[in-house]
Amino acid sequence: MVAYRHRFHRMKKYNFIQITGLLFVYAASAAHANTQPDQIELYKSGRFALGIGAAVVKFDTKVKFTDKQSGISIFLDPEGNLDLPEISHVTTFYGGWNINPKHSLSFSFFNINRESSIIDFDETLEDVRIVGNARISDTTDFYQLTYGYTLFNDERSKIKLVAGIYGLDLKYVFEAEGQITEDGVTSAGSVYEEAKVFAPLPLIGLDFWYSFTPEWALNTKVSFVAGSYEDVSAGVLQTSINAQYRFTDHIGLMFGLAYFDADVEIEDDIEKIDIAYGYDGGYIGMHFIF
Repeated sequence: MVAYRHRFHRMKKYNFIQITGLLFVYAASAAHANTQPDQIELYKSGRFALGIGAAVVKFDTKVKFTDKQSGISIFLDPEGNLDLPEISHVTTFYGGWNINPKHSLSFSFFNINRESSIIDFDETLEDVRIVGNARISDTTDFYQLTYGYTLFNDERSKIKLVAGIYGLDLKYVFEAEGQITEDGVTSAGSVYEEAKVFAPLPLIGLDFWYSFTPEWALNTKVSFVAGSYEDVSAGVLQTSINAQYRFTDHIGLMFGLAYFDADVEIEDDIEKIDIAYGYDGGYIGMHFIF
């Protein structure tokens, strides 16, 4: 998606999670080349796993509403001048099924629910100035279902090609009332803008595993989502790196870092909405292995 103004555009960056993950894969491969397979028993992930976790997430979002008839735009910086919480605590759910050494399925889900109300709001939002009270809310569900095909598997490492569906169910609502100025004309009134997205999009990526001991393993993922659904088009990049520790044959711990960046465009006959939605953060989870 091409944003309208430079302040809306968030530069894509080759973030530290990707770099760390790639360095990890290189280092793990080098270590493997110098280690005899029979020197150590390795981490085994199990046939089934179900888990629940907690994450601390830092957001960076921008939203722009453009009326196609008048050309008037409202630009929102939710974590900036609208005081939407920049950091949130969320609960995550995840699981997987290793069907056989070549094929696997996995899923994950988490929900975001943030809101903010401002009294004595006085801001110019692109082409509209609002003096009064304002409220903004963000209710978003993220979920994905993926199939994994093992491209490479030896005593220590595994590389999977993953493909599936990434679901983005997003709802942004901005409301304000007071003195509204448009095209130099000020009058008492209200503003209501809503960005609502439900888009199951195709996902493709790579999943890297490396086992250090029977208890410890490291995993890094990178995946891309791009496509259109009805009046929504989107592009998504997500990466993560995590360590996994197995307490017993049936209980494991996972902790790591994640990065997410999405550009979403919604367009109909009346309005065009551009959304830049990003977050990064850390997470920890407990899972049960069967």
